[in-house]
Formats: sequence, structure tokens, C-alpha cells
Amino acid sequence: MTMNITNKTAYLDELLKKVDVISYSGSLHIEITGIQLDSRKIRPKNCFFAVRGYKENGLKYLGDAIAQGASCVIFESKPDDTFPDIPLLLTWVQVKNARVAFSRIAAAFYDYVTDSMYNIGVTGTNGKTTVVSLIHAIFSREHKIAKIGTLGMHFDEKTEKTSLTTPEAVDIFSYLYKAHQKGCTHLVMEASSVALKLHRVQDIRFSQAVFTTFSGDHLDFHGTMDDYFDSKLILFGKMGLDDWAVINVDDPMGLKILEQLNCRYVTYGYSENADVQPLRYKFSQEGIQANLRTPKGHIDFKSKLVGRVNLLNIMAAVSSAVIKGISLENISAAISEFKPVKGRLDMIYKGDFGVLIDYAHTDDAMERLLQSLRELAPQRLIIVFGAGGSRDKTKRPRMGRAASMNADFVFVTSDNPRQEDPESIVKDIIAGFPGNFNNYAVEVDRQKAIKKAINMAQKGDLIVVAGKGHEDYQVFKDRTVHFDDYEVAAQELDLLSKEKEKNA
Repeated sequence: MTMNITNKTAYLDELLKKVDVISYSGSLHIEITGIQLDSRKIRPKNCFFAVRGYKENGLKYLGDAIAQGASCVIFESKPDDTFPDIPLLLTWVQVKNARVAFSRIAAAFYDYVTDSMYNIGVTGTNGKTTVVSLIHAIFSREHKIAKIGTLGMHFDEKTEKTSLTTPEAVDIFSYLYKAHQKGCTHLVMEASSVALKLHRVQDIRFSQAVFTTFSGDHLDFHGTMDDYFDSKLILFGKMGLDDWAVINVDDPMGLKILEQLNCRYVTYGYSENADVQPLRYKFSQEGIQANLRTPKGHIDFKSKLVGRVNLLNIMAAVSSAVIKGISLENISAAISEFKPVKGRLDMIYKGDFGVLIDYAHTDDAMERLLQSLRELAPQRLIIVFGAGGSRDKTKRPRMGRAASMNADFVFVTSDNPRQEDPESIVKDIIAGFPGNFNNYAVEVDRQKAIKKAINMAQKGDLIVVAGKGHEDYQVFKDRTVHFDDYEVAAQELDLLSKEKEKNA
């Protein structure tokens, strides 16, 4: 399945019916064969959306779009802007908000496909990908369901990669249009704060909104924690009286969301006040055994997932399934068969010591991760991590503190340095260590850091390689290279095994 829908056309005037148009020039009754934000993807008779970004105005690329065959351009303009010089032969439409218009027109072009589907949006700082994957696995027992998120867009055993946690509106709607033609009736997707603020899911009619956790992240985009939280709240503001919210009440911000809901809700968590809560549970390196109380009865299960944070993720998915009326038997069976999501608390090696790979890239995620692993009673807990460059710098010392307070030994290394000096990022992380903390080593080369951690490990230890998870690349200032924590760890484990055989 591809996102490109061949022979799909619509008339611009029809697409504009729900859009706030300020002015226009040229005929609006023209045939449109597609809509694009990226001028490089324009095809003949496509509509080009010149969206104002944070660094530059999309109108800068109008000439490229025209050269590619664009038949019209839609844009917004601020009062102090110089009105753009647009060729007279081209239809142009000035709108109040280009991103809102983009979502509306994408929905209209693809026949408002999500209006006839049951849609679930999952938001929160951590846990979104695992919760989406769990909901997808459970619902698949009884429904044809698609999932969209960090790991791509997936339906009917086929996955299409995406570069964004929540893709742009046209990518979502075009994909779901094709999936719906193949029988898809349900959707579960990650709704990131950035996507919510940029209106990417503005015109998806959600029946459920799921909240996982809230902690500091993306402040390079949002600026403040208040703006970050308010962006999350947009999803819940979309819920009507007949819709449902699923709220983690172990998180203080979950309680804050409850106060503002205008819909029905189910709560989950370890709290005694939660609607879905564990009455019994046991954690080990083999997984989770638990008994959950739900509004529809008790569920017993064994899961291959590891740790306290994953039981919380399971509770979120169970809450969603109970609301929809999925049978308790199917819920239990799906959880028992569910395999760890790539890069999310994924135990890749169990021998004399254990090795896990996880995507944790915030201080809160790291703290929850390490505390969950501590409950597995390792001899020593060793972490390898870095922090992304050209992103929120404020979380780096907090990540350092979380690692130093919860691990026995810390290897500080590179993540995706991007435009920054890796050494500078490392210094920011170390600044968060308490003055008396000495159980750490700096190794900027990520492969060497993983190697050193594996060679350091002794019987009963647990190593977690954090920050990149499923990613198979590393971004530097002047290049992007292939780099996969899974491959590197497997390679170093193999070398260690051969070395031991040689010395036996």
C-alpha cells in the first residue's frame, strides 16, 4: 500500500467550503489532483500549500512548485508582509490559517474518510508508541484497524515509514483513504503535542483520547511547559459528550485533565481510585504476570513486556478496549501474545547478564525506565545514553541527574548530535551529576560506549542502551550514517562470546 492515490481528483471550490478564505484570484472551479506542502512532491494540477514555517515562508518555493505543474497556491499572509508576487495565470487563495486550511482541504479531498471510522488518539510524553501498538494488537482480534505513529503507518500487515511521529494531514488522510477501501474501520494513532498545535489532526473525528504521561520535552518547540501541556489538551477538547477519555491518574497532570473533560472517561493506574488497576502483579526479566480489575470484570494475563512502566501501558490499552467492548478473553489473549515493541524496553539478550534497548530520551522516561528495571533486582544497573543535539537543551542535566540517581554506572555518549558539538552535549549532561558522583565514563563514540558497557558487565548485571531505540541512523552536522543499537549490541555480544570461547 502506498500513500499515492491514483486518479483521485476534486474541484478547488468544493474543497474550500469549510475554509476561512480572505481573498483569491483566478478561477476556483479548477480540478485538483492532489495537495502538497513540499514543492518537490508537486505533480501536474496539484495544489501547493505555502505554509509559513518557523524558519522560512513556503512561498519561497512557489517558483519550484509552478515548475513542477502546480495549478494553484494557498497561503496566509501577516499584515506586515509584502504581498507575494504570484503569476496571474495561477489561481491563488489567501486564507486565515494555512495549517488549518491544509487539514480541512486534505480531509475534504479524501472524502472525510475518518468520519466513518472509529478513531483513537494517544498523547503523552512517554508510552505513546507501546500503547498504540497494544491497542492495535487487542482491537485486531475483533476489528480491521490501522495504526499510525513513530514506527510508521500500518494496516493489513503492511507498514509505510514516516519521518514524523504524527504525519502531516494529507499523508494521514491519503493513507487511510486507501486503507478504508481495503476494509479498515478503526484507527489508533499517536497524537504528538507538535502535531496537535500544528493542526495535523484537526479534522480527525476521535472517539477516544488516551493520556499516558506528562513531563518536560519539546521545549525547543513549545517554549514553556504550559504551552506543551495546553497542546496536549487540544486532543481532549475535541471530545464530545458521547466520546471517551482514558486517563492515567498516577500522573498529576492526568488529574488536571479530568477537571476539564466534557466527555465520559475511564481512569487507569496503580492508584486505588483507578477504574482499571492491578490487584496482583509480579515483575521479572521474563515479563509481567498480573490480574487487572476493570469495569467489565477481572483480567489475568502473562506478558512478555518488562517492567512497571509497561504494566501501566497495558492498563491504558485495556481501558481503551473495555470501552469499545472487546471481550476480556480477547484482551487477555492479545496481551499474552504481544511481543515487545522495537526499541521500547526490548530485552535483546539474556545470558550471564541482560541487555535492553529503549527509546527513553527525557529525564522522566529515563527515571521511570531505570526504576522499572531496578525492580527486576539486577546486581548492577548500567546505562548507556546521550542526548539529541539541536533540541531541548534544558533536559540534558535533568537526564544526567536521573541516570546518576537510578543507575549503578553511567556511560555518557552521543545520540544524534546534529548541528552541535558532541562534547558540548556531554558536558551539559554531566552538569546534572551530583558533585560526589564518580561512577561514570565518557565515550563520545556510541559504538565504543556500547562495547565498553558489554565488556564491563558481570553475572547478574543489566545493561540498558537508551535514547535511540528503533532508529537505525545517527545524525551529525555534516552527514547521516547508518547506526543501529541492535546491530552494534549484537556484534559486541558476539565478539565477547568468541573471546570467551577462545580463552576457555
